[in-house]
Amino acid sequence: MAVKQQATKQPKPELNEIAIAGDLDMFQGFMNVIENPDKILNLECGGDITVYDDIGRDIRISSNLGTRARAVVGKEWTVVPFSQEAIDIKIAEYVQKVFLDFPFDRARRSMLRGGTLKGFSVSEIMWDYSEGDTFIADMKYRHQRRFHFDRDSHLFLKTMEHPMGVDVTMRDGLPLRKFQTVTFGDEVETPYGNGLGRELYWPWWFKKNGIRLWLMFCDKFAAPTVAGEYDPGASPDDQMKLLSAAQAVHSNSAVVYPKGMSLSLIEAARSGSITTYRELTEFMNTEMTIGILGQTATTTGTPGKLGNEDAQENVKDDIVKADADALCEYFNAREGVVRWLVDYQFPGHGRYPKIWIDCEEEEDKKTLAERDDKLSSAMARSGARLSKSYYVRTHGLQEDDVEDIPAEDTPKPKKPIGAVSFAEGSETFPDQAVTEAMAALVTPEAMQAQMEEVLAPIIKALQETGDTASAAAALMAAWPAMETDALEQMLTKLIFASELIGRLHAGD
Repeated sequence: MAVKQQATKQPKPELNEIAIAGDLDMFQGFMNVIENPDKILNLECGGDITVYDDIGRDIRISSNLGTRARAVVGKEWTVVPFSQEAIDIKIAEYVQKVFLDFPFDRARRSMLRGGTLKGFSVSEIMWDYSEGDTFIADMKYRHQRRFHFDRDSHLFLKTMEHPMGVDVTMRDGLPLRKFQTVTFGDEVETPYGNGLGRELYWPWWFKKNGIRLWLMFCDKFAAPTVAGEYDPGASPDDQMKLLSAAQAVHSNSAVVYPKGMSLSLIEAARSGSITTYRELTEFMNTEMTIGILGQTATTTGTPGKLGNEDAQENVKDDIVKADADALCEYFNAREGVVRWLVDYQFPGHGRYPKIWIDCEEEEDKKTLAERDDKLSSAMARSGARLSKSYYVRTHGLQEDDVEDIPAEDTPKPKKPIGAVSFAEGSETFPDQAVTEAMAALVTPEAMQAQMEEVLAPIIKALQETGDTASAAAALMAAWPAMETDALEQMLTKLIFASELIGRLHAGD
């Protein structure tokens, strides 16, 4: 009896998020707001993110953040079409034109500088509309203290009327498409990201307080302390006169004070060195630079050429690529400005281009081009060649960037040496024809025939002898009979013709 096999029902994956951010805070469970999980921000800064602005004003941190942001902004960028169809290429060209027409570099600098420090950045898109076309007039950086996120990662703007925030991702049930957010950092679980502020806080705090103590040290030991003595019955007025005289010692060359009172200098004894504070400050500066750039060679150099400078620079390149990828990822996202622009200008198309920032170093491009040149030469010897699609894919080109060479423009291959042609229309020069003709005279076959004639007496003498002594005597007898004249004449002619051609070229 045959058993009927039942069809297996296809299982479906779980589509909902289970381990949502902020679900471990018992007090937060009553609110829809997700608090920033940065413990340094919450415990040391009282939740005030503007403290990170104070950190960003440190001259070393400000310089390093600017270097990191400019490293990304200085890279070339382009808009890659969804496909090579005409409509997709047209859309990509329109998007690129829009981004070139407003200060996109300035907008990216603000997003990178503020976002990497605080973990996320928010920019408001200032749309423009004219004659049926949608443009971007500007992308204005907005301070992070004005925003927070809910459990669905919706952005809320805090206002005077709505201190708890109002949702700016939706309006009347439709996407508002007004604020572009970018999240930075690793191990990100919330839209707030992981900023460098939490890593820079303690080095910055120690440096700031170390410099404060350093200034107190300089003030205390740069000049002695003035001490004044007054009689026990001195009036308050006399005491103030003495204090004024003591304070005047630092700035005046001469002072007066009441009779019976005295002034003296107290020299403080030092047990430490002033270089201690300098070393502390330099150490904290180094720590902050490593935290921002991943290395110190760019800022402080490599004294004595110790270490691998190339390896240090490569670490920084990795950070630059990570920042560039973060920008591109959010610009090209479902809720990103590129899709918003395409939906406004080409409604219903549904296929979107992507912004791509080229972080490949020029040296890498040169190395790749040299590799392709060597690979093409090697493949040509075996009758193969690199395809057009390879160049398009490897070098980030477009299909229309590579054109086929017309047949009439294709270089004609050179004729091999010895292939002399005297037919009408031949492109062989006279001196080249002579050279090729001479080369034909010294072919292996010609040389073999000439040497057989020269060596004939020796070969005959050896064939007629039976022992070594007889062979030696036969060789001595055959030597005068060797026909060397023909060989000498041929070599003489070749040497003369070669010298003549050389003199002609030298004269030209």
